[in-house]
Amino acid sequence: MDNMSKEVFIKKVYAFAFRLTGSENSACILAETAINRMVQASDLNNNMSEDFFMCIAKDICNIYISDFKSFTDEGCEEHDKKADASLLQKIILSLEPLNRITIIWKDVYGFSLNEIIPAVNQPYSILQQVLASTRRQIIAQTLMEGELGEKSI
Repeated sequence: MDNMSKEVFIKKVYAFAFRLTGSENSACILAETAINRMVQASDLNNNMSEDFFMCIAKDICNIYISDFKSFTDEGCEEHDKKADASLLQKIILSLEPLNRITIIWKDVYGFSLNEIIPAVNQPYSILQQVLASTRRQIIAQTLMEGELGEKSI
């Protein structure tokens, strides 16, 4: 698989972390932590492929699920900026950590649920259930928000 430029690779890693956290600061910390951990085990300059990105994305999920409260920014000013985010992003940011990871992993990035099992320490059947219930929750919240928005017009 072709390698991408270092700049594109780092932006892609950051974007993945940002989708999980919704916070620029938390995404930077999470992305930097995962990249540093992976660079110690590999040569980043010679391995910026989609496969390596998936390894880093798994590590980001692992770090996030094991210590998500460290990456929750509800007490900071940046949390208030979430109100300006798109409806879908606001809904995703309101999800529980496992639900957020699962929906971003599968539906946003198109990765296989089998690939995330080690990072979140959940069996495939549970991840399928989480994904299905999260999709239903997102649809319901989107419909509810849409109805509320129409009533306020």
